[in-house]
This record gives sequence, C-alpha cells and structure tokens, in this order.
Amino acid sequence: MTTLLPDWLQVHEDYAPRAEREAFIDRSILSFLGVLTMARPRDGAVEPGVRVDPVVKIVAGFIVILLLSLTRSGLFMTLTAVGLLVLLAGQRGERIVAVMRTSLVAGGFTMLTLLPSVLFGHASSMVMITGKVLISAATVKLIAETSEWASLTGAFKRLGIPDLCLLVLDITLSYITLLGEFALAMLYALRLRSVGSNAAKAASLSGIAGSLFLKSKEMAEEMYAAMECRCFTGEYRVSSKLRLGLREFSLGTAVSLLAMAFLFLRV
Repeated sequence: MTTLLPDWLQVHEDYAPRAEREAFIDRSILSFLGVLTMARPRDGAVEPGVRVDPVVKIVAGFIVILLLSLTRSGLFMTLTAVGLLVLLAGQRGERIVAVMRTSLVAGGFTMLTLLPSVLFGHASSMVMITGKVLISAATVKLIAETSEWASLTGAFKRLGIPDLCLLVLDITLSYITLLGEFALAMLYALRLRSVGSNAAKAASLSGIAGSLFLKSKEMAEEMYAAMECRCFTGEYRVSSKLRLGLREFSLGTAVSLLAMAFLFLRV
C-alpha cells in the first residue's frame, strides 16, 4: 500500500543558518567564572608557612591600613611596602599574581581619578594617595588569599562583630557560589542550543535572570526550613582556641616596629 505524501513534504530542505559570533554569551560566561573564582572559599590556611591565626592577621592588617591612612611620610610608605614585599616573597606564584593584580587595578583606578589634580599642581598628593591605596589593597588581598573563610568568620566573632553580620556574609558568599554555578550551567545550555542569528540576546539573559530569581527564592525557603530543623538561632560559636605562637609573635613584633616608625617619621 503506497502512502501519498504532499509535495511540500517531499521537498529536500537544506537549512543553513547564518553564522554568528557568540561573543555575548562568551563574555557572560567569563564574567560568571570570574565572580565564582573570587567567591569560592580559600584553602590557604592549611598550607605550610602561612598558618598565622586569622585574628592576628586581621588586627595587624587593620593597624597597617590605619597607619597608612594617617601618615604623610613617603619613607614610612616605603617601609610598609618593603615589609609587604617580604611577606609576598614567601607565597606561591599564583597568590603573588592575584595580590599584585588586585592592588594594581585599585591603584590604577585611583590614579585615573586623581589625574586632574596634577593640572592644579598636586602631583605629590596623587602619588601619595595612589601608593596608600596600592599597599592597602595588597594587604587586604593577602589576608584574604592566606585565610579560609570559616577561619575569618571565627576571627570576626572573636573581634566582636555581631552575629547578624556574620550570617549575612556567610549566606551571601554561599549563594553567590551556588547561584553562579546554576547561572553558568544555564549559559552553557543556552550556548549549545543557540542556532543561527539571535537578535534578542538581552531577552535570553533576562530569562536566565528570572530563573535565578525563582531558584534563589526556592533555595531561601529550603535553607530556612533546614535552619528550623536544626534549631539554629543565629548565634555563632567559636570552637577553636586562639593560637599564639612564633609566627603570631613575629607578625606582632613587625607591626609594633612599624608603629614606632610611624611615630618617629610623622611630619
């Protein structure tokens, strides 16, 4: 028995969609990967040579940044930069690159912002402020690179930071990672399913944003239910004890000498 097909079904179709660059999706994927790289927890505290108690590191970093913000001496800034470079010399290459990249970006942005002041004869102020931003950004980045986030949370708790702030920081970083991975998976799916030219690229990204909103609402409800089941009251408890050894004593001594230099070199 022969089946008669319409003529339009018997015509061979040669579909050749117009090729198009996927730079929009690629840039979105790279931006999400950059956010995930910064938001993922660090494991630097378990490496040899950098196991300094986070409380001591945070206090030392705060004192260094405070002294930098108050000084007007170029020699003091030079001493601080030399000390920071000595600490960086003992780190891994990837960590040195990460610290230098962050400090250079912050310093470059500051220099561009203060560049008009050179026209009014304040070049020295631009150099001073840019140097302070460079050293301060490198100090904060070094502390973040050599510390686990869980240990930093405990250090903030010991320093008297309210539990609500710690809870918000913990949840924010966790959700940035989880939702970023979810968005990254949807971007890969969008790239695999993109055929030909797409004139509504922004509409595709808005669909991903809407899906992220619904996913975050669902995850928030699940987290709240899990907290209720575990009787979590929002109170953070520090289980480990404060460790003060040779490394902590050496770092405290170096910061004390830096503070003495600040007192002698202030102008």
